This record gives sequence, C-alpha cells and structure tokens, in this order.
Amino acid sequence: MEAQISLQGNVGTVVEFSSGADWCLARFRMACTPSWRKGTGWVSGETLWVTVLASGQMAMNVRDSVHKGDPLVVFGRLRNHVWQDAEGQRREAEQIEAISLGHDLARGVSTFIRPNRAPSRHEDGPLVPDGMRVDQLDATPADPEDLEDLEDLDDLAELEDDEDDGEIGDTTPV
Repeated sequence: MEAQISLQGNVGTVVEFSSGADWCLARFRMACTPSWRKGTGWVSGETLWVTVLASGQMAMNVRDSVHKGDPLVVFGRLRNHVWQDAEGQRREAEQIEAISLGHDLARGVSTFIRPNRAPSRHEDGPLVPDGMRVDQLDATPADPEDLEDLEDLDDLAELEDDEDDGEIGDTTPV
C-alpha cells in the first residue's frame, strides 16, 4: 500500500527542470507552515520543507507555471529518499511524487491554458498554445519584488498567514 498525501504551502525555491531523450523532471521545495488564530493575531507553527517532484507532461507544465512564492496545493505519493552524504552518513528526506498540483485558489486567482498540441520532447522553450507567443502569457507572480527575495522562513510564513475573508485583494487576517 502506498501513502498518498495532500499539502498546502508556498513554493520556496526556483523550479529545477531537467530532461533527456524520453523523460523530463521538475523539482522544487515547498514550505508548509501551519497557522492558527490566537487572540487578535495569528501564530505560525514550525515550517515543514518538502521536495516535490513532477515528471512527464506535468513537469513541463510546472516549469512553465510555477514560481517561487506561489501558493500551491499538491497531491501525491509520499516517498522517503535515502542516501549517503560525503562523510558516509546515512541521510533521509521526505519527497512527494506529484500526482496532481495547482495554484491554491483560496489564496488568489489563476488562469488555465490548455495546449493545443503535445510538446516536442526536444523543445527547450516554454509550453504555450499554438498561435500564441510566450510574451502574451502573464506568468508573473502578483508582486514579483516581494517574491524574489523570499530567503527566510518568516517571509514564507507571512505569505501563508495572509488569509482573507473572501474579499478580493484583502489580505488582512480576520
């Protein structure tokens, strides 16, 4: 039996993409920080960092759609990656092999674009629908200046704490 899991959090790294003759893989780290209301404010728990892996067509879609700082929901298989470090010590890390993932629409809006063709496995450029240029797509996060410098956990926790009460554009905790 496999362990399947769903996670909600923020992309904490730039998506790494690699491909070969018959494969492609996208990888990024995701920060999941629980938060809850205490009194008149919000309290953040300890951040869990998880590596998310996507393969095949999903990897290409992740490469072209997911950016550092984006809020995501990921559903996938929980895997335990084991290796030896340079000193010969056994190391372990949890990874999620994504079955499905997408932007967290409870925290923003998104646009879905279905490609009209299967991409060439040798294509290095972004995946876009036929007849559309990549510069016609708005793949920029909402506030790129705020998202480019997400280096510490406090910045990610603040992004996750920005819960809203259903009002578009209002990020004040209620």
